[in-house]
Amino acid sequence: MSENERPLVVRRTISAPRARIFEAFGRPDLLSQWFTPSAEISVEILTFDFVPGGRFRLRYIMPDGRRPTVGGDYERIEPPALIALTWIWEPPDPLENIPMRVVFQFGDKGSATEVVIRHEKLPSDAACTIHADGWERALDSLQRFLVGATAEGV
Repeated sequence: MSENERPLVVRRTISAPRARIFEAFGRPDLLSQWFTPSAEISVEILTFDFVPGGRFRLRYIMPDGRRPTVGGDYERIEPPALIALTWIWEPPDPLENIPMRVVFQFGDKGSATEVVIRHEKLPSDAACTIHADGWERALDSLQRFLVGATAEGV
């Protein structure tokens, strides 16, 4: 890793089996319901080919009208334990065209699951801070989604 690339690690224990959490990451109909840092920000699934070598592309709809788009390739998918992918913001994002990598790991922790997100190749402290907040808040959204899904019998 070069001096200007910062790794970010976010950990959270979520009260759901890892197979359910993995499914929430691996199905576009589920991902679109929670993969956002805020209830005020929606996400559109533009491309979703959830296989090793497959591509994804997501567009976030911000309250101020901006539409940042991120995409990449699935490098590794190991159900229900790991998803590794490239992460590249598209223009006009301030981090446009900077290749990053994100690894999601899901480990059994009793009846719960430890979710570990490792975001690699962040180009600055500011980018690290922004993504740390985004991942923390996305995990909040995932927890709320899973609690709601359980209540609805999903």
